[in-house]
Amino acid sequence: MSTSPVARVLAFFQRLFPHRQFYLRSRGSVQFFELSPTFQMTVAFVSLFLLGWVAYSSVVVIFKEQIMTAKDQRYSSMQAAYEGRISQMQLQYDELNSMLVLAEERFQNATRDLEAKHRQLTALLMQKQAMDKVKVDIKRQVAVMDGYAGRTPQLADVVGADGSNILVMEVADAEAATRQSRDRQQYSNSGIAKVAASLAPRSGGRGPNNALAQNYVVRRIEGLEDRLMGVQKQQMSLLSELDETANGEIDRVEHVIKLTGLDVDQVAMTMGDRTGRGGPLIPVGADVRSVSDGLTDEFEKQFTVLAKRYDRLDSLTTALSRIPLVTPVASGLYRLTSGFGYRVDPFTGRVAYHSGTDLAGEFGTPILVTAPGRVIAAERRGPYGLMVEVDHGHGIHTRYGHLMQALVKPGDFVQFRQRIALMGSSGRSTGPHCHYEVWFNSVVRDPIKFFEAGRYVYKG
Repeated sequence: MSTSPVARVLAFFQRLFPHRQFYLRSRGSVQFFELSPTFQMTVAFVSLFLLGWVAYSSVVVIFKEQIMTAKDQRYSSMQAAYEGRISQMQLQYDELNSMLVLAEERFQNATRDLEAKHRQLTALLMQKQAMDKVKVDIKRQVAVMDGYAGRTPQLADVVGADGSNILVMEVADAEAATRQSRDRQQYSNSGIAKVAASLAPRSGGRGPNNALAQNYVVRRIEGLEDRLMGVQKQQMSLLSELDETANGEIDRVEHVIKLTGLDVDQVAMTMGDRTGRGGPLIPVGADVRSVSDGLTDEFEKQFTVLAKRYDRLDSLTTALSRIPLVTPVASGLYRLTSGFGYRVDPFTGRVAYHSGTDLAGEFGTPILVTAPGRVIAAERRGPYGLMVEVDHGHGIHTRYGHLMQALVKPGDFVQFRQRIALMGSSGRSTGPHCHYEVWFNSVVRDPIKFFEAGRYVYKG
C-alpha cells in the first residue's frame, strides 16, 4: 500500500529524531532527561544555521578584499557605461541641434527668396492691372465705332494711275495668333534630397533613439520643404499663365497696330511708355541660398523673359492708347464719300492723290477730336478751307478741313471726343463734309485703317 509524500517525510524525521531519554546517576540517585523529537529538530536546525553563519563569516573575512575589488570593478564598469551613454546622448543632441540650425537657416533663406519673388510677382500684377485699366479705357473710347459701317467707296471713283479700276476689298477682321504655351517643366526636389542626406541616420554605434529622432526631424523638414516646393511651383505656374496671357495680348495689340498701317516697332519706340526707371541690378537670388536652387534659377530666367514681355506689352498698350482710332463725326451723322489714295478728282476729273478721308454730313454737324492733344492751328489754309490741326504728341497729328466754324483756338488743350468745329464746305469742296487726315512722323496715313483698327478693338 503506497503512502503519501507527507507521511514518508514524517516517517523519515521520526527515524532521524526518535524520542530519546538520558539517565544520570550521581551519589546513588538516578536522574534522566527526555528529549522530544521537536526539541531535537529545533536544536539541529539552530546548529546548522549557526554553522552556516560561521562558515559565511569566515569566507567573508577571508575573501573580503577580493569581494570589494569585484564590487568596485562592477561599479566602475557601470559608471563608465553610464557616462558613455550620457556622452553619446550629448553628442546626438549637439548633432541634431546643429542639423536644426542648418535647416532653420535654409528655411529662412528660402522664405526671404520666396518673399522677394512674391514682391516681384506683385509688381508684375500691378503693372498688368494698370495695363488692363488702359485697355478698358481704350475699349470704352472706341465704343463709338459700334455704328461704323466700314469702307464704302464707289468703284467708279477709285481708279489706278493708268485709268483702270482698282478693286477695293474691306479689311476682314482677323484673330490674333495665339502663341503656343510652353510645356511646364518638372523640377527635382534637390533641396529635400540635400537636407535628407545631411540628416540621414549614420551607422557606427548609434542607438535606435538617435535614428528615430533623426527620422522625425527629416520627416518634419520634408513636410516643410514640400510646402515650400508647392509655393514655388505655384509661383512658376503663375509665371507660365502670365507669360501665356502676355503673349496673346502682345499678338492682339500688334495686330491692331498693324491694321493702322503703322510699323509696330517704330510705334512702340516712339509712342511707348518712356517712364523713367533705374536703380542697381540686384538679381532675385543674390546672396540668398534657396532650398530649391533649380526652381530659383528657372524662376529668375522665366521672370526675366516675362518682365521683358510686359515691358513690350506696356509700350504697345500705351502707344495704342495714344493712336486716334475713331471717326471725327458721331455715328449715324456721316457717310464715307471718298477714301485715301488715288481717286478721280471731283473738280478736274483726273486721277489725283487724296491725302485723307471725306466724311459727308449736314452743315453744322459737330466735329469731334479723335484723341487728346493740343491745338496747333485753327485757320484758313488754302484748299483745306477752314482747318483745325491737333498735335497729339509722339509724332501724331490730325487735321480737320472744310469746316464751317472752329470752336477752339491755337494753344487749347482738347480732350477725347471734345467738339472742336462744325462741319462745312469751305475751301476746295463740293459740299458739306469733313476732310480728315492722320499724320505720323510727318507722313500722312490712311484714316480708314485707323477706323478699322478701332472697330476691331471694339469687337474684341
